[in-house]
Amino acid sequence: MIKKFIDEKLLPFLFMQPTHPMRFNELMKANKLLVDNMLLEGSIPGVKLRLGRVYLFMIFVWNLILIPLAMIFHKILAKIDCHIAIMMAVFFTLLFFGILSIFKQWAMERMAEKMIKKWWSIHFPYCDYETFHEKVAKFYGDALEKGVTGANIEMYIMNALSLEK
Repeated sequence: MIKKFIDEKLLPFLFMQPTHPMRFNELMKANKLLVDNMLLEGSIPGVKLRLGRVYLFMIFVWNLILIPLAMIFHKILAKIDCHIAIMMAVFFTLLFFGILSIFKQWAMERMAEKMIKKWWSIHFPYCDYETFHEKVAKFYGDALEKGVTGANIEMYIMNALSLEK
């Protein structure tokens, strides 16, 4: 249920999605980066993070957690020295931006995987994503190492897949 909410509501709210399908080389590059656990920032064409919405969402979640905690511990917090309160404010601000950075990276990975799965069925209609995405990433890496370029990459990967099956 949470996964469905994230995929159907949250990610479309946080990202602008492309209106055109990914080209084969773009799909291969994004898949390789995802399989290799590399940073995906800007590597999915047409997918743009809406930073304002990310900040709004994180502020909402942050306050959903901190306000009840502040109410519970109000008597203790009211008695502490103002210097400690300032240090706590700095700490929680640092914590907020750290969590925001981790959340943005996680959301980008989720969105990239969603887009790759969406366009995978166009370029590989007879190959299941879950079964073949790691093999295809390996073949793509091999093609780049051998100096295969352009449309020849698609032929190289398709030939390698046909020999694999």
